[in-house]
Amino acid sequence: MFNLSFFDFYRSITKSYYRNSVGVVLAYDISSRASFEKVPSWMMEAKRHIEPFKPAFLLLGCKCDLADLREIPVDEGESYATSLGIHFTETSAKTGKNVEEAFQVITQEIYNKIQTGEYKVDDEHWEGIKTGPKTFTNPVSLLDIPEGLPEGSKCCF
Repeated sequence: MFNLSFFDFYRSITKSYYRNSVGVVLAYDISSRASFEKVPSWMMEAKRHIEPFKPAFLLLGCKCDLADLREIPVDEGESYATSLGIHFTETSAKTGKNVEEAFQVITQEIYNKIQTGEYKVDDEHWEGIKTGPKTFTNPVSLLDIPEGLPEGSKCCF
């Protein structure tokens, strides 16, 4: 009989998510002190699985549209990110605030590390950054919304 708990299953697949990672978004809920307090352990876990490589990190406060429920002040998130030497921003998936900017920040940091030689582009080996398909020519904004969606909808198109 095979008996695998959810936690064991999660741990068994976690390593595959970290493999070849060069960027990590540490996301917490601004209305949950408990989620903010888990950030250090998430960062240590990511570093442990990605070593010897040093990923670009972004500390991301989510749900900034819930200002009336805020438990983590903006300046606390900013100062914590500064103490870690990483970037910080707050976003709202509901309103779209800073979502695209957050992706731009982390991808710019990764690109900078490629430019300085800290990260290598390597299409021939299992590990490393891949160049990907060469057919993508038109950039797409995360906020581009096709016509015909319900009023106010920005999701799942």
